[in-house]
Amino acid sequence: MAKNNKDTLSPELIRLLKIFGIGSLVFVLVMSFFNEKKANNSGKEPSPMRMTDPERIYFKNVRSAYYDIEIRRDAKMTVYRHGKRSKDTNRPTLVFSIILNQLSDEAYIFLEPNFEELPFNVKWSIPEKNQEGEITFEGGDKFAHFEFAQKITPLLLENAIFEILVKESWIPLWEDEKERNAVMVTIEDYQKLINFSSKD
Repeated sequence: MAKNNKDTLSPELIRLLKIFGIGSLVFVLVMSFFNEKKANNSGKEPSPMRMTDPERIYFKNVRSAYYDIEIRRDAKMTVYRHGKRSKDTNRPTLVFSIILNQLSDEAYIFLEPNFEELPFNVKWSIPEKNQEGEITFEGGDKFAHFEFAQKITPLLLENAIFEILVKESWIPLWEDEKERNAVMVTIEDYQKLINFSSKD
């Protein structure tokens, strides 16, 4: 009859397993403190214009009441234009709209001039600070429109005076307080919609 041997671990092997186990735990804990980037397992590239459910719900249920809404079923997009924007077609102006893309859960800010001329130049000045400059908009993709909005935002906050060059004439832009406020509110609503402040 064979002798019944109990499988036992030697004290050295137990000590090695403890060292390995504790070392592995310490390594995982240390790495978790330094790894800020989360894994993206969705198969989609991360987009700076992506909306989360809370932001989209807040915008649709609360903020959208201030906007005229155009539903584009063909493109599966919804366009929001501020209700107090300038609707005057007799003078050149720039209006921003917010576009929600249902297919990709993205939101875009889009510049809508009421004239055909591209590229165009916007001249700005802040007399109190003796500052002035010029911004050129050449058109382009969603990033070009977003970049233009980002350039305009700090100037609006500083109450800059704007003029736009159309047909070789400089014409005042956003003189009316209501119109200026509609531009600023649209940009602010868009930034909240894509949670832009936390992505800075």
